[in-house]
Amino acid sequence: MFNGTSTPRRTRVARSNRILIADDETTRIYDLRDKKWNAVISNGTGGMGKNVHVEFGRTEDEVVIFSDFTSKAAVWCLRTGRTVEIKDPKFSGREGRGWGYRPGGTGTRVLAMLCRCAGQDVLMLLAPGSYKVVKRVEVQTVDAQGLKWSRDGRWIAVWDAASSGYRVCIYTADGHLYRTIRRETASEYHEWSIEGLGIKTVEWVPGGEWLAVGGWDRRVRILDSRTFSPVVFLDHTAQIDIPGTPVYTEQVDGWGIRSYSITQQPVIPPKAQSEKNDVAVKMGISIMAFNKEGTMCATRDDSTPSTVWIWDLRSLRPKAILIQYSPIKSLQWHPSNSSLLLIQTTHDSPIVYLYTTPPTSNSSAFAPGPLEILSLSDVVAKPAGSLPAKWDIKWLPTTPDKKPVFLFGHAQAYVLVWPAGKDQILRFDNEGDSDDSLYDILTGKTPVPRLGDSIVDVGSEEEDGEDRAFDVVEERSVEFEDTFRGKRADVGGRRGRSAFEESGMSEMF
Repeated sequence: MFNGTSTPRRTRVARSNRILIADDETTRIYDLRDKKWNAVISNGTGGMGKNVHVEFGRTEDEVVIFSDFTSKAAVWCLRTGRTVEIKDPKFSGREGRGWGYRPGGTGTRVLAMLCRCAGQDVLMLLAPGSYKVVKRVEVQTVDAQGLKWSRDGRWIAVWDAASSGYRVCIYTADGHLYRTIRRETASEYHEWSIEGLGIKTVEWVPGGEWLAVGGWDRRVRILDSRTFSPVVFLDHTAQIDIPGTPVYTEQVDGWGIRSYSITQQPVIPPKAQSEKNDVAVKMGISIMAFNKEGTMCATRDDSTPSTVWIWDLRSLRPKAILIQYSPIKSLQWHPSNSSLLLIQTTHDSPIVYLYTTPPTSNSSAFAPGPLEILSLSDVVAKPAGSLPAKWDIKWLPTTPDKKPVFLFGHAQAYVLVWPAGKDQILRFDNEGDSDDSLYDILTGKTPVPRLGDSIVDVGSEEEDGEDRAFDVVEERSVEFEDTFRGKRADVGGRRGRSAFEESGMSEMF
């Protein structure tokens, strides 16, 4: 998907085959199942401002378009051409801030949206399909910063601005105020703690039983969703001294080669650097990410922006601490594999990091392969122009029996990356056949050839003394080939040695 600033984004709707592309004035929708079908939504005269954010709505037949200056949000129905306008949304809609559909079936997906009317925060609950107002609630906040549905659809969390104190309002699914959460009373605070500031991030933990609140006081409070009282505190200390928890530090030598090493404790992570005219306070938990099972949590404290804390919520202690060379930009757990964490930093090079949770929690040694540095400079070039590249990364949903894959790129090019190797595709014995013969087989004009009986080792090239960029687990299986990309080059009767062929990173679009 392309948003209003012509920066590429991709929006996925479950079990959908439609693609949405939008710019400042026009939105286009295409269907991969029917190449003759498409829909165009024009902004017309543009009197209400440009399109700043466009996204699929409750179903693939609905498109939500946010206009500039937060003047309106329009919901378009692609089947009927009908549109419903929601006036004065508080936010522009990016990253789901200030709006969201209730999780659950299509018929129960009520839309909740924060609006700002006459200086008052208002929570609007809109019926699915018709988008008629079901409930209008004046929120008890000074300056609400967002809302999030619980994963079971029972609760709505709305939190206030940090300057207004520590306040989270919990509403039921029908819009009734259930509880207002404030910070626990403390007899004394550290001399340099920011007691006057409140909440920075809010996330529902997978499973629906816990709510995590990250504050400016460098503490993550995990609340029970029954009583909404704190049950766990995750504190980020200025000095790391945690026996049994390994601390990995990224190092870059004079040739630009990156590696990790174990750091002796106690250690003080690098502090945030203040810019010349920067008046904002760099402190607080700005990133929280939970894996699918809700057993692992990755956090970043803005006072030490290059440090990643990886928490094991079963033992209530850090599993590992990573000190990166550059500040952290995003932390993403794999949608179905609870042990894979994708880390992106802010440096200009196309480099990402993959952390794999070790199977045991009591090992402090550097286990083989917990951290991988994936350099993609050979497969995706920097964008043309003098402006720095804005790299974007996202896991693609895959079933547990498929190998993980993520999307990486910028405004001009994207690449698919299989860090554990690409899923193999059956290959036929007819190596001399052309693409036309493959077309005849797929269309039924030619009988399907018999599979080869040869047994080969896939992805094993280490006997040549060459290091692979991404190792593929050696396995014995029927010989395979990527049917739709043709034959790979053979060297000395074997497959080519390029690690990017095995990882699938050569597929760029």
